[in-house]
Amino acid sequence: MVDFEEFLRFLKSQNYYQDQIYHIEHIPKHDAQFGNLEKPLQKRLQQWLDLYNIKLWRHQTDAINLIRNNKNTVIVTSTASGKSLCYNLPVLQSILEDPETTALYIFPTKALARDQFVVLSELLEETNIRQNRIGVYDGDVEPNKKRLVLANANIIITNPYGLHFYLPWFKKKWRRVCQNLKYIVLDEIHIYRGIFGSNFAMLLRRLKRMLEAYNVQPLWILSSATIFNPKIFAEKLVGEEFIMVDKDYSPSGAKKVILWDLPYDEISKKYRSSHQETKSLFASHLSRGIQTLTFTLSRKMAELQTIWTRNALPSLKDKIFSYRAGISKKKRREIESNFKQKNILGISSTNALELGIDIGSLDATISSGFPGTISSFRQQIGRSGRGTDLSISTLIPMQNPLDLFYIHNPDILFGPIQEKVLITLKNKYIIKNHICCASKESPIRTDEYLKFGINKRKLFVEYLEELVSESLLLKRGDRYFWNSDFFPNEKYGLNDLSNRSYKVLLRTSSSEVFLTSEDESYVFRDLHEGAVYLYEAETYIVEELDLNEKLVYLKRSNVDYYTQSLKHTNITPLEIISNKEIGPNNDIETFFGNVKVEHEYYSYKVIDTLTQEIRSRHPLEYIPLIEFESQALWYLIPFEYQKTLELAGFDLGGTIHAIEHAMIAVAPALAQISRWDLGGVSIDFDPVKQQSIIYIYDAFRGGIGISETLYSRLNELLEITYSLINSCNCNNSNGCPVCVMSPKCGNNNDPLDKKGALFLLKKLLGLD
Repeated sequence: MVDFEEFLRFLKSQNYYQDQIYHIEHIPKHDAQFGNLEKPLQKRLQQWLDLYNIKLWRHQTDAINLIRNNKNTVIVTSTASGKSLCYNLPVLQSILEDPETTALYIFPTKALARDQFVVLSELLEETNIRQNRIGVYDGDVEPNKKRLVLANANIIITNPYGLHFYLPWFKKKWRRVCQNLKYIVLDEIHIYRGIFGSNFAMLLRRLKRMLEAYNVQPLWILSSATIFNPKIFAEKLVGEEFIMVDKDYSPSGAKKVILWDLPYDEISKKYRSSHQETKSLFASHLSRGIQTLTFTLSRKMAELQTIWTRNALPSLKDKIFSYRAGISKKKRREIESNFKQKNILGISSTNALELGIDIGSLDATISSGFPGTISSFRQQIGRSGRGTDLSISTLIPMQNPLDLFYIHNPDILFGPIQEKVLITLKNKYIIKNHICCASKESPIRTDEYLKFGINKRKLFVEYLEELVSESLLLKRGDRYFWNSDFFPNEKYGLNDLSNRSYKVLLRTSSSEVFLTSEDESYVFRDLHEGAVYLYEAETYIVEELDLNEKLVYLKRSNVDYYTQSLKHTNITPLEIISNKEIGPNNDIETFFGNVKVEHEYYSYKVIDTLTQEIRSRHPLEYIPLIEFESQALWYLIPFEYQKTLELAGFDLGGTIHAIEHAMIAVAPALAQISRWDLGGVSIDFDPVKQQSIIYIYDAFRGGIGISETLYSRLNELLEITYSLINSCNCNNSNGCPVCVMSPKCGNNNDPLDKKGALFLLKKLLGLD
């Protein structure tokens, strides 16, 4: 057991310690509460529970009772709270009662699907259920095994990409599975957000459409880490009503969570390196015999932290390992097993160990960088203290605004989750892609508009006719058929937004290998010649961008830098969907609507991965002007505020520019997004409105609901924007990279006025 007070004294005695501990959050111990099943389980399942002395916790019995009463159920509890038993037990119960019953398990990644297959295989073996009752069906399974799975398995395990590809063959090859399908299980649903989640929501509607041909309406069982409004999200994702189980009755030991601030050097005007802080703390943990899992944000950093810590502690080098994508399955299992058995003292890992993999109980975790969402952060800290002993978790921020914001605002980090998981059912480009895919699976009728999440038949017909005019669909009578020589399921991927896509190819000495496809806007931003491209944890350099053939050629390269492109942006409102007045005197006009965005990319930066220093800048040539329609929120700065600001000696352009940057940086606190999912424009004098305007827009063609969410919570966004800027330690008049500077600013962060931003935000919020 960790002696926390003794460990604190040890930390504070180290040479690198300079009052970095900003806050310590105490999470109290929770005792288990057990529940009762309304109906007993089959004898062999109950005997298995008895053999391992498993008493079901109350949230498990609540979920199982709901499922056995044919209620769609979403289970939202913490890491290691036994969510998989909530669906495995009722599914196996149904199979034992009726051997024809089938279930479809969908996990967000192949790796997680195979991990869960191993867990389920062990359960089947120990309950004397035949192994061929379950099977993995994805691109890594050889054809003969696939045929056996479809012929024999009751539980078919796959992933979203596999389902998207196999759906056209459901009528022909999946008949037995579909006819007897009683359950669909979706695990880790918090992963389904943004473009990927929106595509997945449409994929599920296509799946339901296929199942209607068999007159089948399966029960839906969803599970997730803690998220904002899980019932609403589950119902939007699937299009069915759900009952929520979100009270966690599993036991957990007390936990101390340390928020680790970065020292700020007034001479260099920089924060100390997050990576070096992580190395020092990781080594301190291990030197005291504290078994620790360190989460990093990249594969490269997982490896570097292992190397650095081994060098710092040579006597322990055989007990320190990295864990990441790319290592063999055998090696992964070996590391997991040795960590669980305490043979390994420290692991430096990517988020590969964040989801669903059982590594047992450990003493401590270190999150080297905020993992993007509070849900993910709680998943990470939940990896320690799964027994009854005290555990430690530490968050070390990167030098960016969101990380430092959470360090300096622990009440938000540990309060109720406010990040909305965003998907859209309204993006025209996504809908049209899935209409194409659905027409290949089964001809489409005009009365099927509700199946695609569209409320108006007229709009659905408009999309169908557009696809006919594009020679993608053919109309015969009242039905629309697929009318092209390619498979839409192959061309329109789950990470794609529109049909303006480029093929990404890897050049080798002997061939060109297709890796993926990317939307045109993403290509021009991040796949220009010379760009570093990250794909499945491997780094590549873009050698050539062929605009005519829509091809991107890559070469594999293990580099220690990354690239960021810079652009000029113009924005034009097209349609106002909603407007309102906010502020202390209701004098701030705010709008939400459709806009036209124009991007002109002109250069890119090469940035050192370790130090974050800019190594070089390069011009971008031959990149055409990007135009697309999206959605945005915008608001006007009242003239009186503007006059007061300028009389006080602040720079108007620099003030609103700084506020725009900070709003985008902190927006992920209200929605599960990346700052790269948003764009912004600040105009110090609009010739039409004759006022200053700040625009925040979705950086995706057609929009995915981000700006709409922020518009509805604009006052909250302004409040946390003020908290972000006000809590930054820098005294620079133009701010720094962790408050108002943006790495993607097309104007090289000029002008910026940090104090002016604070002055104006006080006016907007009525704080003065």
